Parts: sequence; structure tokens; C-alpha cells
Amino acid sequence: MTVLTVAAIAAIFYNSMLNADDSTDQSTPVTELLNGFLRSFGFTFSLSEGVVRKLAHFTEYSVLGVLLTTTVYLYTQKRTMTFCISLPSGVLIAVCDELIQLGSEGRSCQPLDVLIDGSGILLGALIVIAVISVIEKRKVKSIPNK
Repeated sequence: MTVLTVAAIAAIFYNSMLNADDSTDQSTPVTELLNGFLRSFGFTFSLSEGVVRKLAHFTEYSVLGVLLTTTVYLYTQKRTMTFCISLPSGVLIAVCDELIQLGSEGRSCQPLDVLIDGSGILLGALIVIAVISVIEKRKVKSIPNK
């Protein structure tokens, strides 16, 4: 799990190092694909590339939130400590991600993206904590009384 988490962070940072043209080359086909999907269901509106980029930020950080929270839990085995470590760590990664973009031609640091990324981390962390809670309650119920 640790390796997957590190790989996800590396992929996020790699994407931040892309210049504006290369980043657009990645997001344009995704935007076209999503808009084609929407049209196939009869929707008459289109998503802008900006909206798709924000959705991508939220999605990639939600996945990172799941990976990061799971990894931290495997080391701590404590839900509260896991949450208190993974949430600020994820936000710190988001800040670093935005700062990396300052060194990429045509890219900028967007505080809104840190907020979106942090929201994704929060969602991923809450999902993992909820699953852990359910699993722990089932374990307690399955232990026979003496």
C-alpha cells in the first residue's frame, strides 16, 4: 500500500511538472470524451476544460486520500490518529503540487485547487475511516462472549 501511495503522489507531481501545452494536450481528450458521454444521454450542455480539470483534481486527490489514509492506518491501527495524520499530510501534498506548477511554463499556483484537492483528501479519508469503523464493529460482534 505504501508503494501505491508513493506512486500516486509521484504521478500527481509529474503532472504538475508538465508545461501548459502538454497539460492541455492531456485534458482536452478527456473533456471531449466526457462531453460525448453527456451528449449520448441527451444532455445539451457541455463541460468546459476548466471544470474537467477541477473534477480531475478532486478525483485524483480522493483516490490519494483513500491510499494515504489506508497506508497510515496500516501503520497506526488507530482511526483518530490516522485521520489526524492523513488529512494534513494530504493538504501538504496539495500545497507542494501547486508550488511545483510555479516552475512549469504557462502554469500557476491556484489556492482554489488546494481547497479542491483538500476536499478530495477529506472525502477519501472519510470513506476509509467509515469502512474501518464498519469492519471493527463486525469484528467486535463476531467475538464470542466468555
